[in-house]
Order: sequence, then C-alpha cells, then structure tokens
Amino acid sequence: MLSFFPVKMDIWSHKLQLATWTVMNLLYVFSYEVTVRDSDLRLCEKDKRVCVADLSDCGPRPASSIQKSLNMSCHYLISHRSMACEWSEESNGHTDVSLIFRSMDQILSCRGIFNPAAVLNVTARIRNRMMGGEMWSQPHAVFLYDAVKPSQPVLTGLGSTADSVDVSWRSSSDGGCRLRYRVDHTHRWTQASVSVPARRDQIVTYKIKDLLPFTIYRAAVACREESGIWSDWSSDIAVRTLDRVPSRPPEVCYRVEESDSAGSFLLHLMWKDLDLSKARGRVLGYQVSYEPVKKQELHGSLIRNVTEVTALLVVEEGNCSVTVTAFNMAGYGPAAHLSINIERQNALPSVRNLWVSSSFPSVEGLLVQWVSLTAPPYVPPVSHFAVQWHSETRPSPSRWTTVDSFTTSTVIQDVDPDESYLISVFPVYRQHCGSPLSLPAGLQQGALMEPVKLTVMGVTKSTVTFVWEWQKKSRPIRVNRYRVMLRKDSEIQTLSLWPDQSQHTLINLKPNTEYSLLLLADNVSRDIIPVRTDFDEVTAVATATPLLLLAVTVFIISILSRTV
Repeated sequence: MLSFFPVKMDIWSHKLQLATWTVMNLLYVFSYEVTVRDSDLRLCEKDKRVCVADLSDCGPRPASSIQKSLNMSCHYLISHRSMACEWSEESNGHTDVSLIFRSMDQILSCRGIFNPAAVLNVTARIRNRMMGGEMWSQPHAVFLYDAVKPSQPVLTGLGSTADSVDVSWRSSSDGGCRLRYRVDHTHRWTQASVSVPARRDQIVTYKIKDLLPFTIYRAAVACREESGIWSDWSSDIAVRTLDRVPSRPPEVCYRVEESDSAGSFLLHLMWKDLDLSKARGRVLGYQVSYEPVKKQELHGSLIRNVTEVTALLVVEEGNCSVTVTAFNMAGYGPAAHLSINIERQNALPSVRNLWVSSSFPSVEGLLVQWVSLTAPPYVPPVSHFAVQWHSETRPSPSRWTTVDSFTTSTVIQDVDPDESYLISVFPVYRQHCGSPLSLPAGLQQGALMEPVKLTVMGVTKSTVTFVWEWQKKSRPIRVNRYRVMLRKDSEIQTLSLWPDQSQHTLINLKPNTEYSLLLLADNVSRDIIPVRTDFDEVTAVATATPLLLLAVTVFIISILSRTV
C-alpha cells in the first residue's frame, strides 16, 4: 500500500540539479508510507538474498540514478505479516515508490522473510513519472525483533456519570497505552495527561474525567512496545455522559401591562437561557408557577412548562408569587422567586435610538447599538441590558445575550446571512424589565427599516419642524446611518434619525431665508425639500418707520401750504 500526504508547500519554486534529473517545478514535502506484505514479494532470480514486489527492481542501480540518505523508519506488523516504512521527501508528487528487501543470508522463499529473528536492509526506489529520473535511498537496517508494531487495541465503554466516562481495552503488548477523546462532531482531540502502564493481554480500565454533562464524546486508545513503537489508534467509540440537575436558578425579570379585560393585567416574564458550563446541567425547559394571594388564601394557581425563555400570564390585581425553575431528565434545579404587587407598578423607561448595522462579509455579525436614558428617581438603576433575536421568516426559539449596564452595544454573531431577524433590547432594573425596543435586521442589509415621506409641518422666522415615517426597507441596499441636513451655503445643521422618532424641530435659523432640507442615506441624498423661514416683523416695522415719518411730514407741509 502506497500513500502520499502533502505536509507543506516549499517556497515558490526550486531549481534542483541532481545528475541528469533537473526539476523546475513547485515542490512539496510529501510524507511517504509504504506497506508491503510478504505475499506481495518475489525472489530475485540472480540474487537469492533479495525480495522485491516489482521484479524490475532486481537489477543493479542505474548509473544515472541518485543515491540519497533518507530519514526512514520501519516497523514490523506481526498480525499482518507485513512491514511498513515511512519517510518525508521533497517532490512534485508524480512518483512511484517501491521497497527492496535484502537479507544477510540466502532466502529460500519470500513468504517467510518477515519474522522476528530477521535482519533486513531496506532500500526505497523512487521514480519520477513526469521528469523520468529516479532516486535510490541508502540501505536502512531493520532488526525486526526491535521493530515490532503492536496490533491495534479494541476500546469499549463501561459506564458514565454526569462528568466522567469509564472505558476498557485489552493491551496487546508490554509497555504503556495512551488515550484521547473529543466532543462528537468536533475535530480537536484532547489527550489524557498520563500514560497508562500495561502488560500483554491485560484488561485495562481508565476513567476520563472533567467532561460536560449529557454530551457525546468519541474516544480512542493506542499502545506501544517497550521498544517505543506505537500501535495504530483504535477505532473510535461513542460514549455519552449522564444528565445533571441544573445547579443555578434563572435570572428572571418582569413587567406588567394593563389588559383589555377589566381587573386583569398582562404579566411578562423574561429570563436568560442558562449557560451549560455555569449551570452544570442541560436544560430541557422551564416550569413557571403563578400563585395569587388574596385575603391570605391562594386562588387560581397556575403551573406551566415552557421551552422558550419568556412567558406571558394573564393575572389579577393584587399580590402574587411567581417561581421559574429549569429542569431536565435528571430533575428540577433551584427556583427563582418573585413577589409582585400587580397594582403598584410604575412604567419603566426603555432604551432609545436603537440601530443595527452590518459589515458583512468582513464581519459575520450584526452590531446592535442603543442609548440608555436617565431613569427617574423612583426607578432602580439599570443592572444590565438583555438583547433578544429570533427569525422573522420561520418558527425558531429566541436567542439571548446580556451586556452590563455600562455597555450600549453588542455584536450578534449567531445569525444566518439569508435570514431576517427581529432584534429587541430590554433594560433590566434588577427584577424589573423595561419595555422592549425592537428593530428588524439582516446580515446582508443591516437594519431593515428606512425613513420616508419627509414633510415640513411648520415654519417660523427661526425654526423648521418636519416629520417623517418609517417603513420596511424597499431597496436591497445597506445603509448604516440616516440623517436630515438643513443647508444654506456654509450654514449646515444635521440630525441623525432613529426608528423611535418621527418628528423634530431645528432652531436658531435666520428669518426670511431659504434653506434646503435633505434626507441622507449615509452620504447620499434621497429627498431635497426647499423651505423658507417666515418674514421678520420687527425688522419690517423698523424699515417702514422712516418712510411713514416722511409721508406724514409731506402731508403736514401740504396742509400748511394750503392754509397759507
């Protein structure tokens, strides 16, 4: 069996003169591995001490060939009655490789050439099909007794806990074994930190520790002889750790809204999905329990299981108790407790100026930004912000992230380029949720809203009031910022537009002056509206006064002249 494995690409190209073999090509360093069974070998007719797989290798080495010392290593596989040799060599890959085995003694049959007592010299012959040259290695001496490669062990799983797995195998040699494991569907192996001593035919057991609960792992083992030659890795086995009860309660906040029904309210509950590494247990769902308290008696108790991280309850006025508990197959974790007075709820401010922008494909994520308002004195300070997003086009669970109270932006990376999402930001005041502010967005276009119908609503001698509307984006273009600009020669005022706004007034303008009102998408103008401020009455009166005095004077002189 012959296999080639390119390891790295050498720099640009090489010009290598080896006798008559000149290679001008982009060269690679290949890892060669050649395995030969004794049944594949033939005895050379003119030299009874040589066995080859190709009888053309029986002749003497051609004078035009190159002889080179290779860093070759060989090992003997007893169970397969074969020998495998490997080395690395710079090549363009268009090569044929064969091995030539020479014994110190005369060989009766190549069928018995591989045995533990044999001493063989191995030579590699490498032919370049493209350029026509060939290279022979220096003979490599192999003592088969010291080059025995252990057979591949067989690994089995014995049992597991929430954070460990027990495995077992039969050692095929005297020496030691090493074990590796990885999470299923990943490619990065973790190797056990210790080597396990073993004797031939010994049943060895090992406990793999510090694993995640309810997770599938793949494991393999390899053993070596005292000579230091390792066996091939065993076939992977799949093992799963057990479930563990979630160890942490959810972080829950709530807000209350009046409903259309008299005497009832809407209780919104929201919590962040428990992180597996922190909760130390998988979460299948959440149990929400609601118990109103009325005259020291319980009425209308409710228990609901949900898989989302939100719940909407229709509740009565008065005091109530709410608990939220995460659960899985192993049981229920600790509960989060809320004591709520439905009647004494103040409206909590939401965030402002929410916007979403994208730099795809250089950044595969959505940048979410907002502004936090100063809360009234009766409102507790913001403890953190919760950011929620879910697909607008297909049913899917909501996903969440949280940022601290000093941060007003975050990057959402778990998004599909072909999906549009509804993104919401909630300020959280300890256990109280502020009202959400939401905006649709996608990775291709960023925010999926645009301002339209820019209209001037009022004009005075020093102000201009204008309004606009927001609608779903109609053009497949990406805009990271919308602005309104009022311009008159070098006099310019600009204002950023946000989806939670629809009206604004620009002040400190000159009277009786014509301006241009522009709607800008980034730096591109979409609408231009001419607007003129009102006439300045004070200035008009001041200008008219001398004319009026002149007219009165002329009138008086006219009357006096008639009288005279």
